[in-house]
Amino acid sequence: MNRGYVRLWRKSLDAGWIKNHKLWAFWTYCLMKATHKEFDEIVGLQVVHLIPGQFVFGRKKASKETGLTEREIRTILAFLRNAGNLTIKTTNKFSIITIINWPTYQGDTSENDQLSDQPPTSKRPHTNTITHKNIKNFSSDSVEIRLSELLFEKILSRNLKHKKPDLQTWAKNIDLMLRVDSRTPEDIRAIILWSQNHTFWPKVILSTAKLREKFDQLQVQMTMGAEETKRSNDATSRPSIPDGFTCPRCSKRIVVKADLTPRGCVYCEMAGQEPVEVRA
Repeated sequence: MNRGYVRLWRKSLDAGWIKNHKLWAFWTYCLMKATHKEFDEIVGLQVVHLIPGQFVFGRKKASKETGLTEREIRTILAFLRNAGNLTIKTTNKFSIITIINWPTYQGDTSENDQLSDQPPTSKRPHTNTITHKNIKNFSSDSVEIRLSELLFEKILSRNLKHKKPDLQTWAKNIDLMLRVDSRTPEDIRAIILWSQNHTFWPKVILSTAKLREKFDQLQVQMTMGAEETKRSNDATSRPSIPDGFTCPRCSKRIVVKADLTPRGCVYCEMAGQEPVEVRA
């Protein structure tokens, strides 16, 4: 297990989490379990690639390591997920927990990790300076900026007075969708275009943060709409039986005119129905 420091933010005091000892214990457990760098972890016979802020999770092991029951852990997980502090991706063998905004709140702890394994010594230089990771700036041709600009262009097409956003801030949310939420650029682009052509969503999706928050809901509605359109198109394109080809004997509508005979149609003749005079 990786050793080192994690940062605890005083905002947790304001939120009142520390008063809920079980919640606080599990949240700090998640922070300490999360990796600070990318690496491949072997789980059984499977290689799992983890990025900073992620760790492989199992309720039984977590229960043993925290002293909480599995039911308590399940309840706390639901709370943290609904609060937007973490996401959890479950497989049939294990789960991967991702701490949301890990790069923002934890920064680069690699230097602290190296110092933490060394015993205290009077020869070590004393410093009160904490090295923070530089906030990533996205280039103008990056996919994060281009997707942010696409959303802004669509908003601007409806409201020319809309205030220009900080595209770097918008790009960070796109980056989180790509890295943390495992979205693809194609999926994000499709959702932007669909939402901005919708009758309701353009009033709601006015930032990439809101786009990320509502992404799953938007994707479900877009998929359902596409399926409904396909069904409608299939029904429209289905060939109809032409009018006028109706058997006067059995009243059956006939697709092929050649199936009509002087005695009715080939179907009622095979059924042995009484003949009816057929007029030209």
